[in-house]
Formats: sequence, structure tokens, C-alpha cells
Amino acid sequence: MKKMLLLISLLYSIAITAQTDSERMDEVMQAAQNTGLFNGVVLVARHDSILLFKGYGWRNIEHKILHDTNSVFQIGSVTKQFTATIILWLQEHHRLNIQDKLSKYYPQYLYADKITLHNLLTHTSGLPEYTDQYFLAHQADKAFTQQDFWNIIKDKPLDFEPDSEFGYRNTNYTLLGYIIEKVSGKTYEQMVRQIIFNKAGMTHSGFDFAHLASPARSTGYEDLSLNTPKHTRIGDSSATFAAGAIYTTAGDLYRWHKALYGNTIISQASLEQAFTPYKANYGYGWTIDYAAGKRFQAHNGYNWGFQTLFKRYPSEGTCMIILQNEDKLTFDNYALSIERILFHDPNYYIPRNTITLSYDSLQKFTGSYELTDNPAFKAEIIVSSQGHLLLTWSNMKPEEIFAEKKDFFHFRSYNMQLIFIRNEKGQLSGFSAVNGKQEFKYKKII
Repeated sequence: MKKMLLLISLLYSIAITAQTDSERMDEVMQAAQNTGLFNGVVLVARHDSILLFKGYGWRNIEHKILHDTNSVFQIGSVTKQFTATIILWLQEHHRLNIQDKLSKYYPQYLYADKITLHNLLTHTSGLPEYTDQYFLAHQADKAFTQQDFWNIIKDKPLDFEPDSEFGYRNTNYTLLGYIIEKVSGKTYEQMVRQIIFNKAGMTHSGFDFAHLASPARSTGYEDLSLNTPKHTRIGDSSATFAAGAIYTTAGDLYRWHKALYGNTIISQASLEQAFTPYKANYGYGWTIDYAAGKRFQAHNGYNWGFQTLFKRYPSEGTCMIILQNEDKLTFDNYALSIERILFHDPNYYIPRNTITLSYDSLQKFTGSYELTDNPAFKAEIIVSSQGHLLLTWSNMKPEEIFAEKKDFFHFRSYNMQLIFIRNEKGQLSGFSAVNGKQEFKYKKII
């Protein structure tokens, strides 16, 4: 089966050579929008060339305003990399050291002598989460002070011993924001504007999204597929603060990406500190990992009604920014498709409509199949205990296939459809595996 998939890849790549990478990416994202999987703005760049920079869907559906490249979004926890950068800038200017203990700044805190700034940066402090369910329900959209913060955490025990494990907490970065203000004598917002936004040319970025009057401001929705889409709440920037308060545009995030290459903000040595993975592959405001043998730096962000994916492959000179303003959405496999196109892999998925079938309905498609032209190539189809339809090609791992309409299924790891065939009695007799213009016919043997 591996040989067949390689043949499919080759033939399909020949068939799509007439398309540019930009056109392929646009086709994927347009399909994602059409199938209700995406609503927002995408920017994809390779070296100094922007391959895709486009809005899809609604900035504001009530006023029939479509997204364009100027749309402004909250970026949630992507804020953390800006906070970490200011800490490193302060270290370069001998205002603090990342090995400083928290007791240097807040000696009154019970566990302050156990925790370093490095622990805060890497989420290894053990501090409890201040943005718990009560906070989200009652405080996150109201003005919030540093005293409010300490009132929440001061009497709580640590979740674990500092530096013993990884525990992602907004507490760590909000506290770093307070330390920035204490050390610099300026507000967190002033420092980020002065050190990062102004130098990188991020003129469409800021903090107080709730009071932003710009016509480019996107509205956050719970679910745009509803007849009357409901707006989400808007968090107060003082509550999300240095852990998640920034708003920006895809264009400004791209300027930030470029500034990181040029050492415009901090030195290469400081960047290397930020991009060194510690526990759980987390550095200073970034996740650092590998995909397809290539090292990437990334972070996701979430605020009510807004989601962000910011991912960069520095050695490849590539950057992917996806901003959306709908709560129910995920980044699905279309983000993987964009990456595959970016790195010239023809096996990418074009989003399709998906329907839900019952366990009994899925069971009818199970069985053993073989390639008509070469019976050595087999396919086994089963229903998992979780109710998913799984197909296993010869000598390969099971893959889930998704119902699209009657007798039509598709993969989400590459752009192949399975079209099931019935005999004159309406019984399943086989399927055709279709990839582009290529078709491989399988007959049912059991």
C-alpha cells in the first residue's frame, strides 16, 4: 500500500503543478470556510514572500462586514511571548536576572524563596491558577488589580514543588507582568509598546480590546452556524494582563516574526534562551518542537470568541498565522494542510462537509477489501469502540475516515475520497479510492 500511496502522491503532484502554493493554500482555506471550519484571517510567508494573506468569513455578521487583512483579533496566550521578551530585555539592561528569586520582588509571599523568574517563564513554579472557574465566571470581564491577584493566590498551597514538573498557569505570566512594572517603573503596556510594538512597527496592536473603537475590530462569536449568532463576553485587559491581554492583526504578528529575525528587540543570545525548550518542550513564552524533522516555535492563544495559532520555522524562514473569531472552531487539519503545502508535500487535505452516522450505519461499511488490479493490496475497515470508522491499508496504521454524504467518505490526513459501490440489490460490493484524477477500485471479499 505504501507504493500505491507514493504513486498517488507523484501523480497528484503532477496534476496540481498548474497551481501555485498560494492558490493551493487559498483553496484549502476557502473550503474550510465553506464547510464551517474557519472564520478569520490567515497569513502564510516563506522567507520574504507572503504566500497567502486573506480574510475569510465574517468580521461582524450582524452588519454584514467581511473579514479583510485589517481585521483585529484578541490573541490570548500568544501575549506570553511578548511578556517573556520584555523580561529578557530587562535582563540585558541589568535590571533583573532570570535566576532571581521571587522573594527579591515579593518577599511577603510564603513560597517566594522557592521560585525563580526562570520558573515563571517556563511554567515550572508550581503556583496555583488564578484564572479558575470562579474567576472566569465572575471576574474576568471586570477591572482587576494586583491586590485582587494576591488575594486569590496568597493562601493557596503550591500545586507542586518548583522546578519538579511543568504546569501551564496564567498566574506565572501575570506575575511577570507585575514584576516588569515594579522593575521598570512603567506600566506593562508602556513597556511592550516602547520595546516591541514601536520597534517592530506594530501600529495596529494594543491591550484594551473591550474599549477599542476601531471599525476593524472583530466580533467574537460562540457559533456562527446558529440562526442568531451569540456574541461572547469580552475579558478585561487588566484581568488577562501579561498572560493574555494583547490584540493585534495578522500583519502586525508578521512584523513581530520579522523583528525576531533581525534581533531588533533583543540579542541573539537572549533569543536562544527564549527558544531553548525546558520541561514539556516549553521555553520562554514559546513551545519548541519538531514536525517532519523541522524545528518550530509556536504558541496558541484563546480568549472568549477568539483563537490564534502562531507558528514559525526559523531555519526554513516560514511563518503561519491563523486568527479566528468563533468559539466552537478548532484549527482542524486545514492547518496541517497549509504546512504541507508550505513544505511542498502534495498529500494535503482539502476540507469537506462531514455528517454523523450511527454505530449501526457505520457497521455496514466494515469488512475486508482488495485492490482489483492487484489483490496483494488490502484494506480492512472496522468500527472502533469509540464509534469511529477506521481503515487500515496493508502494513499501515489505522486511519479514521469521515462520512461526507451517503456512501461518500474522506480522510483528513490527505486529500482522498472513498466512494462505496453497491450492487443491484443495494449491498456494498466495494469502493473507489479517488485522489484528484486518480481512481483505485477495491472489491469487498469478506
